[in-house]
Amino acid sequence: MQVEAMNSAMRVAIIGSGPRGMSVLERLVARLIEADSRESVEIFLIDDGYIGTGRVWSTEQSPHLLMNTVAQEISAFSGPWDGIEARPGNGPSFAQWWKLHREDYSQFGGYGPRAYYGEYLLYVLSAVERSLPPHVTLDKLSARVESLEEADATQLLYLSNSETLEVDRTVLATGHPSNHLQGFEKTLHDYATRTEGVAFMAGDSVADMNLSEIKPQQKVGIIGMGLTFYDLVAELTMGRGGEFIPQSDGSMRYNASGCEPRIYVGSRSGMPVPARGFNQKPSDYEYHPAIFTSERAFRIIQNGDVHFDRDVLPLLEAEISLVYAETKLRLKKGEDQARRLREYVINHQVDSVEGVSTFAHILGLSHPMAIDLYKLANPFRGCTFPSIDSFNEVLHSLLAADYEEAMRGNVDSPMKAALDVIRNSRSVIRLFVDFGGLHPHSHQNEFLRKFSPVSGFLSAGPPVFRILQLQALIKAGIVTVIGPSVKFEPAVGENGIVMSSPSVQDSTVTVKVVIDGRIPTTDITRDRSSLTQSLLEKGIYTPFVNRKKDVVFETGGVSVTASPFHPIRANQTIADKLYVLGIPTEHTRWFMQSGSSRPHKWIDFMIDADAIATDIVQGGGEKYDSNQVKKQHYATTGTL
Repeated sequence: MQVEAMNSAMRVAIIGSGPRGMSVLERLVARLIEADSRESVEIFLIDDGYIGTGRVWSTEQSPHLLMNTVAQEISAFSGPWDGIEARPGNGPSFAQWWKLHREDYSQFGGYGPRAYYGEYLLYVLSAVERSLPPHVTLDKLSARVESLEEADATQLLYLSNSETLEVDRTVLATGHPSNHLQGFEKTLHDYATRTEGVAFMAGDSVADMNLSEIKPQQKVGIIGMGLTFYDLVAELTMGRGGEFIPQSDGSMRYNASGCEPRIYVGSRSGMPVPARGFNQKPSDYEYHPAIFTSERAFRIIQNGDVHFDRDVLPLLEAEISLVYAETKLRLKKGEDQARRLREYVINHQVDSVEGVSTFAHILGLSHPMAIDLYKLANPFRGCTFPSIDSFNEVLHSLLAADYEEAMRGNVDSPMKAALDVIRNSRSVIRLFVDFGGLHPHSHQNEFLRKFSPVSGFLSAGPPVFRILQLQALIKAGIVTVIGPSVKFEPAVGENGIVMSSPSVQDSTVTVKVVIDGRIPTTDITRDRSSLTQSLLEKGIYTPFVNRKKDVVFETGGVSVTASPFHPIRANQTIADKLYVLGIPTEHTRWFMQSGSSRPHKWIDFMIDADAIATDIVQGGGEKYDSNQVKKQHYATTGTL
């Protein structure tokens, strides 16, 4: 069935209605209101999950699944709220909405359940719909886009409900992929498929995993100890009726329901993701770097041949060490000494950890610590343990230390304040990395394989109370951490999958179910989506290749132009009626999994959405200067 065009209306399809797609919709309607044109516009918001939330933010998921960013730092509106009726460009932050619509804000330590954020996104969608100008319509289509074809000036979208939709512009904001398995994941999947009583669950959003198949007391192995691990543990414990009981000494005790499985877990590092520091910063907090600045980045980039370990990481670690040292100075010597350290660093153009340490020592800090990110992320490297129990004793002490630091806060804990620099420096890191800024070898091996997972590990942790919960579960015998570098292999002579750590003696455990607790990486060549594969087959999508002379690295992310992010076809022409945003472009750009903007300023998330909206409204005639608009927005909001 053909969906008829609305007279001569401009038709825009947004494929994917998660946070990225919703941000484009919000900015598009804001730009249309601002343009005050009478041209008819028909917008199609398409999702095969839940319209307005996507599947990751479904309102039907468990309340135990939490976000890892504090609510007061999140807004899906592109402007601060004036307290009147919400509309595009003017609406409450997630925290403001939460406090108005629910009475449990204080119960989660400021970290919202993902289902709540889904409700908030639906609130944003409702505000957008109420604000549509008379000449603009919004059609919400619950369907999967199976394929896309380019006509002379339009695109044909073939939907899973057998309809065909013809549009003038298409925004692809399709979210997390489901990949064809390879390597040991495929080995485990194939083994489980042919072996009775054994199951393997591929990496995915926990809300979409069928955990009901796991039986009480059944031995379950989890690959990875990142944020998904904490979600899985919450669902397999609290989600099955267990309770955490606060104790007088500040710890927690787990009261089991008897429906829990026995959980065994391991990862490369053997360390669960540390907690984020208790938030002490206001929602409009801005960090202004002294060493790892955009000005320095531009100078380095102009010289060319940028290698991450040689040219970028030393500056970032120097900035991190500066915050660590000035926090210690402030606590021991007062604000003036901390301020003097930063002034010395800026005035003397310090660009190394050694330089920071020298001035910190002069100002009275006897042992300023140099931050080694890789050591922090791999605390058990080179260690061996005589048993799982001995390993877990050491792990318990590290978790206790992490909890203590996290409770000191992200301002008063030198370590947590320092690690927040990683989050605050993402925009500078992108200057080096995006669109093949690094040498291909460095991009692949130094940045993506080494630094990127470590940066996420150290800067994107769970709420601090998750650490207490994990300690309680380990003590109760519900969760057992096997150790670092855990291997997963089919069992020989019995039905099961064997887990073991080469660093821990007698650590072999046979489990019946293995869950991959890692989010699938972006690789359009492995993506099982029929839409992605059709775009590849037609040459509309092609993987971005970082190429320097004879060194080549095919990234797996969609090759796109700079803002407003048109796909670059296989024949090197530009598909200027299409836009690709977010996760499909990961590796071409960096950290595209971000799902929100800030209440007081536009970060790249909203700048990108506005770039696309502006290009659509302008008909692609005037190319978009994202840096200029960013400066204009900061100037208007007073945040530059």
